[in-house]
Amino acid sequence: MNPSWKSDPRLKDMDPAKLSLLSRLADRLRAAPQAEKMNALLSLRQEAAQAGLSFTSEETGLLFSILTEDLSPEEKKRAQLVQTLAAKLHSR
Repeated sequence: MNPSWKSDPRLKDMDPAKLSLLSRLADRLRAAPQAEKMNALLSLRQEAAQAGLSFTSEETGLLFSILTEDLSPEEKKRAQLVQTLAAKLHSR
C-alpha cells in the first residue's frame, strides 16, 4: 500500500481518529506476509468498534477507491471480493 494515500485531499474531512486507525492498519499490511494480509484487513472493523469508531458506507467506498487506485486489474478484483465478503460478514 502506497503511503501517499494519507495525503489524498478526499480524506481532509475524515475524523483524525479514523485516519490514525487506518494508518496503523496500513503499516501492519506493509509488514505482514501475504498470507496474513486478509486477517489484518478483516480486523479493521473490530478494532474500529473497540475504539468506538465506525465508518460510513461513503467513507468505506472512498477508502476502497483510494487504496485500490494503483492496483492491477487482477488485484482490484481480489480486493473487491474481500470487500464484498466483509460486507456480508458485517450484515449478519
